[in-house]
Amino acid sequence: MRFRFGYILVSLSLIITSCGNSAKKISDLCPLKVLTPAVANQKIAKMVCKNGLQLLIISNPDTAISGAALAVKTGNNADPEDIPGMAHFTEHCVFLGNEKYPEPSGFANFLSSHNGMRNAFTSPRTTSFIFSIDTSAFNEAITQFVHMFIRPLFRQEDLDREKYAVDQEFSIHPNQDTRRIFRIQQIIAPKGNPIQKFGCGNEKTLSKVTSEDMRSWFYKHYSPENMVAIVYTSDPIDLATKNLTKIFGEIPSSDTYCPNQIFLPSGDTDSLGKIYINQANQPQSCLEMYWHLYDSQDSSSLGCYAALSHILTHEGENGLISLLKRKHLITAAYSGYYRTSTSTGDFYLSFELTEQGDKEYSQILTYVFDYLKHMQKQGIPKYCLEEINKINSLNYVYSSNTELFQSLTKQISDLTEESLSTYPYQSLVYPEYTIEEEKHLLSILSNPALTRYILSTRLSSHLDNSIPHYDPIFNMTYYECPLPDLHNTGTDREVISFPEPNTYIPENFSDFVCPTPTIHDSFPFSPQLAYEDDQLLCYVCQDTYYTLPKLSLTLRIRSPQISRKNLASLVSADIYSLAVEEKLREKFFSASLVGITLSASQRGEGFDLTISGYTTITPALLKSILPLLPQIEVSEEQFISYQQQVLQNYTAGKTCCPVRFGLAEIKSQVMLDSYSYDEKIRALQEISFSDFQRFKQHLFEKIKAEALIVGALSEKQENDLISTLKEFISSYPIYQTPPFCYQIRGSSQHVINLNYPLEGNGMILMLGSENNTSCNSLVANEMMFDWLHEIAFHELRTQQQLGYMVGARHCELASCPFGFFYIRSATYSPQELTERTKTFIKKVVDNPEAFGMSPEYFSNLRSAYIQSKLRPSFPIESTKDILFNLAFENSPPRLSLPNENISAARNMTYEEFLEFSKQFLSGSLGSELLVHVVGTDAKNCHSQSVN
Repeated sequence: MRFRFGYILVSLSLIITSCGNSAKKISDLCPLKVLTPAVANQKIAKMVCKNGLQLLIISNPDTAISGAALAVKTGNNADPEDIPGMAHFTEHCVFLGNEKYPEPSGFANFLSSHNGMRNAFTSPRTTSFIFSIDTSAFNEAITQFVHMFIRPLFRQEDLDREKYAVDQEFSIHPNQDTRRIFRIQQIIAPKGNPIQKFGCGNEKTLSKVTSEDMRSWFYKHYSPENMVAIVYTSDPIDLATKNLTKIFGEIPSSDTYCPNQIFLPSGDTDSLGKIYINQANQPQSCLEMYWHLYDSQDSSSLGCYAALSHILTHEGENGLISLLKRKHLITAAYSGYYRTSTSTGDFYLSFELTEQGDKEYSQILTYVFDYLKHMQKQGIPKYCLEEINKINSLNYVYSSNTELFQSLTKQISDLTEESLSTYPYQSLVYPEYTIEEEKHLLSILSNPALTRYILSTRLSSHLDNSIPHYDPIFNMTYYECPLPDLHNTGTDREVISFPEPNTYIPENFSDFVCPTPTIHDSFPFSPQLAYEDDQLLCYVCQDTYYTLPKLSLTLRIRSPQISRKNLASLVSADIYSLAVEEKLREKFFSASLVGITLSASQRGEGFDLTISGYTTITPALLKSILPLLPQIEVSEEQFISYQQQVLQNYTAGKTCCPVRFGLAEIKSQVMLDSYSYDEKIRALQEISFSDFQRFKQHLFEKIKAEALIVGALSEKQENDLISTLKEFISSYPIYQTPPFCYQIRGSSQHVINLNYPLEGNGMILMLGSENNTSCNSLVANEMMFDWLHEIAFHELRTQQQLGYMVGARHCELASCPFGFFYIRSATYSPQELTERTKTFIKKVVDNPEAFGMSPEYFSNLRSAYIQSKLRPSFPIESTKDILFNLAFENSPPRLSLPNENISAARNMTYEEFLEFSKQFLSGSLGSELLVHVVGTDAKNCHSQSVN
């Protein structure tokens, strides 16, 4: 969560200078500089275009992926009273053609042929549009992108189709507890608060929207002085500045532009002193507390919000969260502040509850207010804000732009909150707040009578003596109860304390050593075997691509206690993983705040420990963590809590989405020794505390380890890490076991019928080519599904409106090429979805040229594929995961596969690609597996429990 403040006041006349084509240059007042060598050549220009649009340009000649984001500083809080969802609907329709590029799917098709992607989202106060694409195609892409905001067509036939797309999107929301909770939050907000607006819209609220309505709303808000944009390009900064200010400057100013509304307090207190209840659809119960805050545009309290969130969610010893976890009331907590308009914002505190916490939620509220009152007395320690600022600065100074799409998504949100001249400094380094501001905020937050509450519960007993309310938009009943009495627990005197100063924060950023970047003409990662004996196999891959002072390591511990043939052992390992993660959070939470990520999980045929972070911190942490693993103690009470969390995870897999549910079922059918969620739940219910104790007791009796490390390591650091691993592993007897690899067993079923416990149907058509691990097939399959995804979306979603989630994706199962078509629908049966999808596939096979395939399109597709392998856009942790899979989940290891795939792509002809595509899609190369997911009324769902 990022905050904005306005404590640097500089006259525009002092920071703006003139440049060509009437654009103005803004002085860069951000003192932070990125030190990562891979982006050392990056140049920045901050501009105001001739039409008033503010533009941030980042030029990096070495970037393989370029992209842009544009935000309109108007969101759904400006929806007309009679058209809820208008801002969101406009966001959809902006993509559907304009005077220069009238084809509704033209921009999407262009992106898909050049390794591109796009997204858009509407919040209460902004509407944002993002895309990224292969750098070679960027100049055409940015022109098409900007023209979306220049005289969009808003044809009535396109609008009428898109209304159903918005309605399909909305149809998912009433199933999801997070959406139901937010809907209740909207309903009970004070009158006139911007959060009250129903922002998504649906067929009913949008049914009467005409082209004239949308044009009127568009020109009222989509004016360049109400916009900001960010562009990443490989063009030299002077050329980029000249071209981009001209392109963005073409967005016309609107004569009907209307500045955003200022929201003032209404004095409405009707929902205070009560708790509102959502009868949960999904397995996770939660408790929400939030406060509606009204302030000025330049409030300097945002640093106070940040410090307060930091303390409330800190998991250090004797803090609020550790206390609530020790009492088995919660499993996680979240807190933060976000703006809902230029003059309003919400502060929130949210808890994921255990079964006990669901029953005794009033205890949680009591502890929270005791802690807040303790904070009122003691004050927030000054070092909390200082640490937040240091950590944010550190992560910015050593950042990477490899995840460009994600970076743009975050950055465009931050830029709408901050002056372009200082950006991103004020989003990272918060101002010191006054003691008066702190006291004022805590006086509000520590008062139960000024807080609003929502409980999402699985327990019907909470509804006793409640008042039911009906919401026609979500077609749901929610409940109102009096706020329970909150008795003082005495925690102020007994257990509460603030976080200690964080000793993991480095004093001097310049102590970090970064490698020199290397230009690669092949896959830029080459793991080398660094150590091998009968008990430990370790690969190390030196990083000369990211050039971050970081490393990422996965250690897989294999034991006779964990076997793919024994489902109970895999489930026991899931429980053990939760216990390990909880212990690591307890002891090393402060390290996690400094960019260290620690995780434990059951993978393959072992237990995986993953640690990533700065090279100055991570090796010492590893040395401290390893001895803890065999010493993890789990009481029977803790076991029950962990078992319940694992049950929630398995059940969530069945309820989160019918498509994801179906994919998990396919994997359990196709892969050898893989299991469905129902099988896992049954196994979990049969595991007793004594069973788990035996598993844990024998886990380290004999072990074998596999490790892979990626990072910028000196020779000494590499040797020390390997020595740490050897010292730990060699202290246990050797487990002799062959290398593990996933295998395909095939499926005896051609059609799988599943019942989804909530509303909404799904269809998945999986095609595969078993026993075919050739590079040519893998490469052709990936490129083919990149092409198919966008045309399936256009044909089955945009044109036929079969559902909201529609597409096609490639995947690899046991190194064999697979791919699937998927649709989630609120209006069509799985059988109808299947029929339409197969008809579409046959049309593609019969005439691929009619769907855009051509030698030129294939050439672009192939070039984009090769560039994606030469210049990966994923983070260092994902690279490590890919390499680990190639090293330890293939027999023999296939570490050369990325380069073999690049070579196969370079040598592939259009004719070979076309022939593979036709054979694969017609089913000539392998199997076809169909999943029909039939949704039911959510009210008829029943939760499962552990016996």
